[in-house]
Amino acid sequence: MKHIDNKIVIYFLCGALFLGACNKSQAPSVLENGSERQTYPLVLQDNEAPGENLAEKIQELSVYHFSNGKFYLKQQLKPNEKGEIAVSAAGGSRLYFISGIPFSLSGETIDEENFRNIAVGRDLHDNSAPEFMTAVVDLGNDTETRGGGDPRTVSLKRSVARLDIDASTDSKIRISEVLVENAPAEIYPFREGQQASKETITYRKVFETAVGGKLESVFRIFESAQPVHLVLLGSYDDAPLRLKLELPTVECNKVYAVEVRNSGAMIEGVVEVKPWDEGGTVVGSPDAGNRIVLDAARSRFPAGVKVDYQNNLIEVPAEGAAGMKLAFLGDSRIDIDSVEGLDPDVTLSGVSVSEEPDGGFVSMFDASVAAQGRGRLGYSVLVHLKSALTQLSYDYVEIRVAPSEHQIETVEMGGLTWMAFNARTHDLEDQVYPLDGLTVEEMYRESWINTIGGLFQFGRLYMYVPWQGYNPSNNLGNQTQDAPWIHDTHMPCPEGYRVPTRAEWRAILPASAQIPGNYTTATGEQITATLHVANGTLVTPTGVTGTQRYVKLSVDGTDRFLIFPMAGYKGDKSTSNNPNFGNWALMWTNDRTGCPGGYAWLRRLSFSAATNSLSLIDEYQWQMEGFAYVRCVKK
Repeated sequence: MKHIDNKIVIYFLCGALFLGACNKSQAPSVLENGSERQTYPLVLQDNEAPGENLAEKIQELSVYHFSNGKFYLKQQLKPNEKGEIAVSAAGGSRLYFISGIPFSLSGETIDEENFRNIAVGRDLHDNSAPEFMTAVVDLGNDTETRGGGDPRTVSLKRSVARLDIDASTDSKIRISEVLVENAPAEIYPFREGQQASKETITYRKVFETAVGGKLESVFRIFESAQPVHLVLLGSYDDAPLRLKLELPTVECNKVYAVEVRNSGAMIEGVVEVKPWDEGGTVVGSPDAGNRIVLDAARSRFPAGVKVDYQNNLIEVPAEGAAGMKLAFLGDSRIDIDSVEGLDPDVTLSGVSVSEEPDGGFVSMFDASVAAQGRGRLGYSVLVHLKSALTQLSYDYVEIRVAPSEHQIETVEMGGLTWMAFNARTHDLEDQVYPLDGLTVEEMYRESWINTIGGLFQFGRLYMYVPWQGYNPSNNLGNQTQDAPWIHDTHMPCPEGYRVPTRAEWRAILPASAQIPGNYTTATGEQITATLHVANGTLVTPTGVTGTQRYVKLSVDGTDRFLIFPMAGYKGDKSTSNNPNFGNWALMWTNDRTGCPGGYAWLRRLSFSAATNSLSLIDEYQWQMEGFAYVRCVKK
């Protein structure tokens, strides 16, 4: 709290009705300007609920008296059961009432302007702004209210806003966390609409169990002339939900009711501002007529783009879309307030505005979306809109881009969905994909070196490719180990995939299998296992050579098959960059059970030149600092 350095002498009036304790000093009965003090009976009432008795809410309030711009008296008053107080003041005075927070003065003199510049709020926040009430009353020089006349009214106003959340429109909407960002840390109690300082504060409320329905009084917020941001985290039908809204300004004594609703194609948040009336309904249904919606007649979209005009949803195919024109017809200009999730492949122009001959304005901006690359997941860009005329009219357009048609190739076997190629990194776009015009098997046969993925240490993320350039490091990037692999920050599988267990490897590659030969998986699938050598001569940048062998496991009677390249391994302290292509395949499991310190289990395949077959299929305890391959399964 800021204090005025000058001291003032504070007088307490004895003998007035409903006052607290008095000191021995007496305020002058006649001021320097000749005004005499009189007793004014006053009644406290809620600014937004006239007639409501505030006696239960206001236990005590401070009253500061000013005459001709100069302070002359402070009183501490307690209302009676009817909410009545009696103030002894000079005619023509201005009285400042405040209740609910500590507020004090020190110094001998203070003028009214400096008094109004006192800020409060610092150190009073308890994950929410403190709620307090203020009023300013001008006493005329009339005599109607003196000496027991009809009471005047002191209309107290809350000096904070209230945030409510309504997620009752759909039972599938659950809120787990709410944040308020850039909320003012201080406020002038008696200067409405003016920012006390640039200092801001963040509020955060986490619900141990996600909640739905109506949540009242989630936060109190000081009034703000600057934008305040709201972030809601939760889920819709178990899918992650994140909404970010902006309040351009915050007015005191208002309720900001955020309604989270499912409009059919998207989850949206709508903010409604209502007076703070404790005796009435604080949250109502948003006025659908105030929505900002795409104008079908004036918008332009290329072939292949699907548009839901009512819900502002634009669905762009993986091929992308150039030259889209988004138009909005309204009584005022529509601006882009903010953009969420903007991708480098999405470009937006500025908003152009034209006036219609029949009235109204057309606001328009261009949007283009580049074609998806290989392996790109689908994504959404939210363009938040606001009306220039109606400050609290907000909406957004969602540009939803379809996933790449070249998604990860997968195969179902042993009750799991396996990636068709070894992993390379955690990045979806950096996985192995068939080259244009080639199938999965043709990739192994015609481009073997590009199918084998990378080598990894157990529990670590970074890939090692010794045949591209030798690096003897036993820990690329000085990584910590996640043993076993649990967190995506360490797992070299793309989003939605994980490292398989020992049992899952055994299910499709039992130790009893004969390759070439036939066997049965743990889930009863009949497998025909064959051994192949890829076409062409192996060429690597470092001159590493070997035989481009691979094993193919085909499910009889189906077109399903898994291929594993015999791509070798690298020991942790090996000085060679030759992974022994064609003779071994070491594949990590996600298990260390029963292993000594520093070791984990892998699945090992060994080729025998003497029999032209696999001589070994087993589990092996491999040093975690050693390098082996990773084949991922879907979570």
